[in-house]
Amino acid sequence: MPASRNHPVRRLLTVLVLSASSIVAQAAQSDPAAASRYYEDGLARYEKQDLPGAVIQLKNALQQDRNMLAAHLLLGRSYFDQGELGAAEVSFREALRLGASRAEVAVPLARIYLLQGRASLVVDGLQPEGLPPAAQLELLSLRGTAYANLGKGNESERSFAAARALDPNSAVPLVAEVPVLLGSGKPELARERAERAVQLAPRDAAAYNVRASVAHATGRLPAALEDYARAIELQPGQLDARVARAGILLDLGRDAEAAAMLDKLAVDMPKEPRVAYLRALLASRRGDGAAANAQMLQVGDLLENLPAEWLATQEQLLMTGALAHHATGQFEKARKYLDVLVARYPRNLGARKLLAAVLVERNETTPAQALLEDVLRKQPDDAQALYLLGRVQLAQKRYAKAAETLERAAARGAGEDPRLQTALGLGRVGMGDTDAGLRSIAAAFDKAPQDVGLAATYVNLLMRGGERAKAVAAARKTVQAQAANPAAHNLLGLALASNGDLPGARNAYNEALKRDASFIPAQLNLARVDRAEGKLDAARQRYAAMLAKDRNDGVALYESGVLEQQAGNNADAMRWFEKAVVARPDNIAASLALAEVRLAAGEGQAALEAMRTLTMRRPGDLAALAELARIEQAVGDTRAAQQTLREMSRIAEYDPDAQVRIGYLQLRAGAADEAAKNAQKALQGRPEHAGALTLAAEAALARGEFDKAGERVRELRRLDPKAVDALRVEGDIAFARGQLPAAAEAYRQAQERQPSAELLLRRVQVLLAQDKAAAAAPLLQQWLKEKPEPAVRRALAEIHMRTGDWAAARREYERLVAEVPTDASAYNNLANIQIHMKDGAAIATAQKALALAPADPNVIDTLGWALARGERYEDALRYLRDARLRAPDNAEVRWHLAYVLAKVGRVQEARDELDGALRLSSTFDGAEEARRLRLTL
Repeated sequence: MPASRNHPVRRLLTVLVLSASSIVAQAAQSDPAAASRYYEDGLARYEKQDLPGAVIQLKNALQQDRNMLAAHLLLGRSYFDQGELGAAEVSFREALRLGASRAEVAVPLARIYLLQGRASLVVDGLQPEGLPPAAQLELLSLRGTAYANLGKGNESERSFAAARALDPNSAVPLVAEVPVLLGSGKPELARERAERAVQLAPRDAAAYNVRASVAHATGRLPAALEDYARAIELQPGQLDARVARAGILLDLGRDAEAAAMLDKLAVDMPKEPRVAYLRALLASRRGDGAAANAQMLQVGDLLENLPAEWLATQEQLLMTGALAHHATGQFEKARKYLDVLVARYPRNLGARKLLAAVLVERNETTPAQALLEDVLRKQPDDAQALYLLGRVQLAQKRYAKAAETLERAAARGAGEDPRLQTALGLGRVGMGDTDAGLRSIAAAFDKAPQDVGLAATYVNLLMRGGERAKAVAAARKTVQAQAANPAAHNLLGLALASNGDLPGARNAYNEALKRDASFIPAQLNLARVDRAEGKLDAARQRYAAMLAKDRNDGVALYESGVLEQQAGNNADAMRWFEKAVVARPDNIAASLALAEVRLAAGEGQAALEAMRTLTMRRPGDLAALAELARIEQAVGDTRAAQQTLREMSRIAEYDPDAQVRIGYLQLRAGAADEAAKNAQKALQGRPEHAGALTLAAEAALARGEFDKAGERVRELRRLDPKAVDALRVEGDIAFARGQLPAAAEAYRQAQERQPSAELLLRRVQVLLAQDKAAAAAPLLQQWLKEKPEPAVRRALAEIHMRTGDWAAARREYERLVAEVPTDASAYNNLANIQIHMKDGAAIATAQKALALAPADPNVIDTLGWALARGERYEDALRYLRDARLRAPDNAEVRWHLAYVLAKVGRVQEARDELDGALRLSSTFDGAEEARRLRLTL
């Protein structure tokens, strides 16, 4: 509890107590006659396709008679037709439970499971045996599709064959099998099945549609046009055939015919996203960029309103959505579709490349690399895939390899692409030739300032290099070239924000929204400006507006969580992060944030399970594995943490940067031997890697091998006589040996060369070891005048407490909680100071700390002690008992509990706790008072 010392946080696995809440049932009298009336009305509404009305009346029927099978079955069909698959499944299963025949529900349930992507339930839970022949045939056909979705080609073939054998004259299994055959790369067999389907059912529009799809997929466009036309003739509402026919007309350059079809489709099917997408392509071809952009945005809006489970089964619609969102710069939304496409349709190489492009933009290099290498195994000369792989290798700092890959891309026709020139420039920068690299990128930008993606690369590089004024100028040039493009204005806003011009950034983002009010990046960036300016309510309103349009917007959900963290509302932050992860299970930022906030709330096991799930979903992702290792360590599973870190080391191979990052994780986990191995592995790849040499020195120091650490420091000095890391580690070695003057001098020199809070705190550490706290405080105060960094302010507060200046310590902690309202330990220490100063505000401060860290025994103890000092003993007892159960080896906690027990007359318990506290330690804060109290008992 005390502010003057750091206490280890003992995190316990939370126990989930499920309390059964009382459910009061209001028993309504059953009225079969009324149920029948409601059912009949519902049936009439269903037949008229008034599905919402049918659902209402069928629910009314079931209120009167819960066991009415007909109502359950019709309600299931109504829900299914509305796309509410979960509700439909519940209704069908309830009907089955009440005694409905399997023949009534097996086929509908199979369709639901396929649309939900739960193919395993079709093959494991729905058996055709015992069903009537027609139901058997249909279920066998659906099981064939399910097996194909599960990657079980042999079982799929057997199921379709069994369906064909059951009725050789039925077209149903043939029509079902054709898409599977096309997807598995068997166009000739698909063509044979489609021909047979048309022979068996010459009046079946579905048969002509699948034969047309085969012709379309194999490039026989005239035959495809003819069969699509026949399908439309037989079934004028045949949407797939009409859309596909319009697409072929566009491909053939018959724009007038395509436009006429698309205009008619837009009237008949105003909510069909494929129509909007084709109209966008047509508008783009005509040079009408504004109309094309508007249509692309409409595509996204239409797809967002479709049932997610059903959409996941529609390859064409998923690709349409991905392309539309990517074209409008909404990469997060594009990724939502691409993730499904890549998982369900592994032969779709276009989806893999587009997803890789999105991942490259997000710097998720490991999964992007896997996707691109898979594409290049199938298409070794794909220039786009080579270009993207080169960008991945750049991000991985494998500059020589990147240059080789990008040159291959250039040799395959991409050499004049300014983006490729930019990538090659980045490679030169990475290899240390910064001037040449920047010249190459600047030249590419001068050729194509209207290319917003290229401009973003250039502007970001300028910002990282500190050339913020040049970055702003470049962004303005892109805005001039692309005045109608919201992404250009958004880029200018980012450059202005980087330059500290928040009002200018706000204006730029607003300009982006004038061009497109639904442009998500600008909306998000405006909210970030609000947050930076402390306008949290304004930011909340922006996120709320975004979520009103799309409640599953993963970025808005995640950012809402970040905002609540900033406001100190960790419970609300957790709820937002949970929603973000549900909306986007693979969103690593949201998953990491959720794990962090759960860990802070004491839900270590929940955090652990979440990270294990993420790492299974994202195998090989080093960021996810790093967080998993950290949480494993936090919950006390050191062995698992070490295994995770070893797995990371294996994945990283000889990538020196990755091995160094892993090595420092090993050091934090107390595994200096493993960290030394990581350093050695990194040095095998690059013997003069400064980061690896530094890690090797720190690992040797942690192992007590001072001479070996010194050798590594000397190697660093040979590489760079002015290396700050060499001075820092040299100071660490001297400090560990007790050579305080030498340590102080090394840290001073390092601080002069590269001022940092880390080095400042090391200098302060030496001064404190020399009992020179008075000399340390001015150093910290001077730093805080220029850079109010939380770690420095905390150190200053600690020094004030050491010197007994409680008022000054209190001021610093008050400033700290204002700057970092999510810092539970700062609130906890402030509360302790207030207790010491007999300030009644201690209780409220401790409550804020507890809201941020509800499972931390030290924080719980502080609130209990504040209540006790306020003579609220019964209230205090509840918290102190809780803290005692969480930290039985904390002498101070037990002393506080004993004090309160004595106050409420529980003398024997008080004696026991005092004895336990004094056995554990004789020097805890309050030990003398505890001994005096023990004498009175």
